[in-house]
Amino acid sequence: MSTPVIDPQITLPADEGINGFLSLFESDWVWHTYCSELGEPEDLPRRIRAIQLNYRPGRRACVSYSAEWNRGKWIQEDRFAIELTDTGSKRFFRYPDDPHLPGLSGAASPIDADLLLARYTSSSFRRPLVQIMRYRPGSRAVLRYTSRQEMQPLFVRVMPPERIGRWLSAADLASKSGFQLPRILGYWEEGGLVWLTGVPGESVRQRIHSGTPPDPASILDGLANLWSSEVDPQQGRTLDILSGFKMTEGLLSHVIPASEQHLVHRLADVLGPFCATWRPSALAHNDFHDDQVVLTPQGRLALVDFDEIGLGDPLLDVANLMAHLRWMARFRNAPEECQAYHRLIRNAALNRFDWDPQDLNMLATSKSGTLS
Repeated sequence: MSTPVIDPQITLPADEGINGFLSLFESDWVWHTYCSELGEPEDLPRRIRAIQLNYRPGRRACVSYSAEWNRGKWIQEDRFAIELTDTGSKRFFRYPDDPHLPGLSGAASPIDADLLLARYTSSSFRRPLVQIMRYRPGSRAVLRYTSRQEMQPLFVRVMPPERIGRWLSAADLASKSGFQLPRILGYWEEGGLVWLTGVPGESVRQRIHSGTPPDPASILDGLANLWSSEVDPQQGRTLDILSGFKMTEGLLSHVIPASEQHLVHRLADVLGPFCATWRPSALAHNDFHDDQVVLTPQGRLALVDFDEIGLGDPLLDVANLMAHLRWMARFRNAPEECQAYHRLIRNAALNRFDWDPQDLNMLATSKSGTLS
């Protein structure tokens, strides 16, 4: 049997710290690993799609893939991942059996999902239709449950069990904002699962693309309530700018060709001193952007993702939103609408808060380079 081709083709430099690193992007090796773990299928998939790369040079690399078959009008996919580390270990796992997310297999099973809901919440979805909203192998997942008997969907967030406490703390801090929040129905700490109600409406990103975004003042109102709240320094996750900068600098230094390393040095010269001296100043969202907020039919803004809330910097919250808008304007659809809202948000923030325009521009530009 021939070998399905990995799409897209990825070219990266070798990594001496991770044995076999480049094999993760070789069609023959990936397909052989798949077949040796699961057995050779009856027919060849039309392709193997590389979905995500989680990579720390010299330490760990995990690539997630989707093997895809044509089945008439439908595409059948089989998601799997291969993880290599600097210790020489190699781990293969297949959705939903993720060793880092012990609750995922139960949450992804329509039968087990209802049993877990009955045990850990007061809700019940009889054999729900399970839809993958987000899945990052070894890190997190978000699943959506729908049912003919239920009007509104439910969502389950999946994470490593050790993160449950931090997530619940972040949810408590999010209640200090001016945003509506989804209701927590229950959680299973050992499995790393949290069940939440759905929030009807459209994301702010969708509204921007359709040319009907909310007034920037309403977004800043919700954030300002969060920023002005008192917080125990032990609550939430404190933003670590310096570690993030060093990790990004190391990654860029490894993957960017030697002929272009001067660009990394220039970036480090500008951002390095700022990151070294930066200190958190207030409670902040720390990962705020247009797809984290939903505009409900009643006209309220709801915050649907708040994992990273903790001590941080209000300026960075707005800069991160601006960076996402700039990225969307350049690489996705509705560029004019995204650019226009970028200007509205920037002007509204500068008119409302005593911020240096150059600081906001620099942070928004630097955040743009870290999006994926």
